Amino acid sequence: MHHKRHLGAAFLAIGLLCGGTWAPGLGYAASASSSVNAAASASPSLTAIVNKPAAAKNSVTLQYEGKTSSLRGMLVEGRSWIPVAFLRDDLKLPINYNPVSKTYTVGEGYRQLNIIQYEGGITSYVNSYYIGEPAAKNINGRIYIPFQWVKNYLGYQGKWDASAKLLKIEKAQENKVTIVTSGYDKDSEQASIHLKYPQLKGNENKEAETAINNRIKEDVNVFRENMEKQLKERESQEVESNPYAFESSYIVTYNQNGVLSLLTEQYENLGGAHGMVMRKGYTFSLKDGKLLSLDDLFGANKNYSKQLNSKLSAKLDYFPGYFGGFKGLSDQPDFYLEPDDLKVFFQLYEYTPYAAGFPEFSIAFNELIPKGSSPFDRFK
Repeated sequence: MHHKRHLGAAFLAIGLLCGGTWAPGLGYAASASSSVNAAASASPSLTAIVNKPAAAKNSVTLQYEGKTSSLRGMLVEGRSWIPVAFLRDDLKLPINYNPVSKTYTVGEGYRQLNIIQYEGGITSYVNSYYIGEPAAKNINGRIYIPFQWVKNYLGYQGKWDASAKLLKIEKAQENKVTIVTSGYDKDSEQASIHLKYPQLKGNENKEAETAINNRIKEDVNVFRENMEKQLKERESQEVESNPYAFESSYIVTYNQNGVLSLLTEQYENLGGAHGMVMRKGYTFSLKDGKLLSLDDLFGANKNYSKQLNSKLSAKLDYFPGYFGGFKGLSDQPDFYLEPDDLKVFFQLYEYTPYAAGFPEFSIAFNELIPKGSSPFDRFK
């Protein structure tokens, strides 16, 4: 989701995220060969602040591929947080700074993470897809992101040693496929159009690859046909209206064990106070291109549906603004996968007001399947 829809007027008040030959959000001076671009020099006092180490009781030792980092993570409310500098210095991800948009870009391709610091806080996107809570944090002048972003979106995995407060990070064992972004962009007095959608390349089964790509494009084409219809109707209006906006984006959430899961978002604003957004989750078998159902993943447990509905009902009861009325999931529920978790979500207005956003709930795989089994045994 595009940041203008989330920040509104606050976006205009974004402060500089970095300056000079240093990167305040990253934590220390950058060398001349650094990919971080900047515009003014730093004051010694501020440099001292950003280099201030985390409090010992909250400090987390970080290792990547067995090598201990000089940088430290933080443990906040039971969640591990990683300094963005760790992504640059230890994971060796490229980082650039755009002084016009006040944005850091970390990584590349469909895994590009954008971090924008503004007067009211920090907002973040992966591949132009807005990721909300938990939001990135600025702690003592250094930007931290939750490790779950590194695991869920950037292609890594971690093992937590609670007694040593040690987080061991390594590359995730992902499917040998390539995901590329296709799209369409056009700006005019009538509308702003920015569409992005994923396409698969390099899958061992080419028929499955074609089936997956066609399934995604079918939904994109439906969105474009509706967009063109709305624009034609706008042309016939006698009264001028505000420009329309159409956007789509996606994020890859799971790409392991012969399964690919991703989440797409389609947004349209027809000149009103706010637009409407639709989300769709896709989970495919790379072996045959099948769009998987919950039965395909968790059917080994004959009671999974009853257990899942019970958990969701309890979670919804505590969700702010819940209208009531949930009786169980439909035959085609909205869901996607993340490492270790099933994510079930509901559309705007389905059970909550617009302002509540998309109610989304995590249920660990091991809560829904027999002990010692995996949802992916059939797909490897």
